[in-house]
Amino acid sequence: MKHLSMHRGSLRNILLSLVVLMLPAQRSVQGYERMTREQVLEVLARVQEGQRPDLRNKDFRGLDLSSADFKGADLFGTHMGGGKFREANFENCNLDLTILRGAHLEGANLRNASLFGVVLVDGHLEGADLSSARLIADLQRANLEGAKLIRGRYGADMTNQPMGKLRTSMVNANLKKSDLTGSDLSGCDLKFSNLTGANLTDADLTDCDLRNADFTDANMTHTKLNKAMVAGAKFHGIQGKETLIGLESASGVKEALFE
Repeated sequence: MKHLSMHRGSLRNILLSLVVLMLPAQRSVQGYERMTREQVLEVLARVQEGQRPDLRNKDFRGLDLSSADFKGADLFGTHMGGGKFREANFENCNLDLTILRGAHLEGANLRNASLFGVVLVDGHLEGADLSSARLIADLQRANLEGAKLIRGRYGADMTNQPMGKLRTSMVNANLKKSDLTGSDLSGCDLKFSNLTGANLTDADLTDCDLRNADFTDANMTHTKLNKAMVAGAKFHGIQGKETLIGLESASGVKEALFE
């Protein structure tokens, strides 16, 4: 019963987040506090060393908080859609169930951050650093060109089966020249994604949907493809082809494009 209650609570938060998404920008909703840029910066400035700023369930829609240092803040459930957070520091922050649809996070530091159940559709993350972050998110059409995703934990979550298998979606995402060295992407949906020139050395793509993804000129040394779906995927000019792991168990290999 305890686990069921937790799942209900998570679903309630997701539904409340969706309600906020549909409201006009100037309005807030019960349970969410609308804040100005000045108010957010004041909260961050007041925090004593060793304390974690409490910015849970706030409404940051459209704010420009570029270069802000969030000091490991708890931003659980906060709506940040369309906001500007270029070069902001989110290292060690809790961003679970936040809405970042269309947000600008170019060059942002998200190392070791928690981004569970996050909406990052159409997000701008060029050059962002998500190394060692825990991420289960919707990144459809997101731009992660040149982003650092080293040793990231992006694999499907297997602990919430009553809610269904939770996995990261990067459908149609731009991951050109991104660094995914040693990252766990198992179970991710990467259909039609652009991974040209990406570094996937030691990355785990087990059970991933890679159909029609483009890996042209990517470094795939020791990349795991166990049980992945690869029909229509382009592997032209990849490095480490002879070191690929599990390709024999992947589906659609005959429809994949190798040189």
